[in-house]
Amino acid sequence: MRAFFYEGKEKYQWSYSSYCNHHKYLKKFLNWALTSGLITENPILQIKKPKKPAVLPRRLTAEDAQKILYCTLNYKWRYESEYLRNHAIIATFLFTGLRCNELINLKYTDVNLESGNIFVSKGKGAKDRNVPIHPKLKSILNRYIQDRRRSGKLSEYFFTAIQSNKPLRYKNVRVICRKLSKATGVTFTPHCLRHTFGSVAIEQDMGLVQLKEIMGHSDISSTMLYLKMSSKGLKESISKIELF
Repeated sequence: MRAFFYEGKEKYQWSYSSYCNHHKYLKKFLNWALTSGLITENPILQIKKPKKPAVLPRRLTAEDAQKILYCTLNYKWRYESEYLRNHAIIATFLFTGLRCNELINLKYTDVNLESGNIFVSKGKGAKDRNVPIHPKLKSILNRYIQDRRRSGKLSEYFFTAIQSNKPLRYKNVRVICRKLSKATGVTFTPHCLRHTFGSVAIEQDMGLVQLKEIMGHSDISSTMLYLKMSSKGLKESISKIELF
């Protein structure tokens, strides 16, 4: 069995997931053999799985983010109201770092342009938090709210379906992202936009503690990931030290 895993890793260059899948399936089969009395112990328990490689999440460049925002307003959406709504959705991801489920569950009363805050109720870990609204986002959301009022929307949810008061679903947001990805040539997901916000905020010298609160991380180690994603800080740090 050790030879099987060694050959897979060295000869066939198994990825981490392939190695773990083979390990999982064999473990399940051997557990069945153990409970059936065919073997007296599960030998695969002596073979450890490799450590998961540290892979940085994908982010967009500032240029790509601007390209997507511009395309959102110029894309040929099916309905007139989609222009401002979809622009507000993409901008909210990029300017706040909200998770997708947090965005689609936003209530109309959660977005307060006067106070400049978005209240996120029961985010990840069932925690509430306030997210500040960037001035640029404020004007985008204001245009969307005005259009929403003109169309007579009465839903308690902030972002709704075009032809009803029902809240958006995750798949609706993914469709928007896929259409814009195809139109711009920049492939992205809602979570990619969240990571883009986090890394850009670090590059613009936002403190880790402040960013942790905005993004709703339970541990600051999650926030520190964005330090690794940004090379700007590393370049500035190395340029300040005297070498040789």
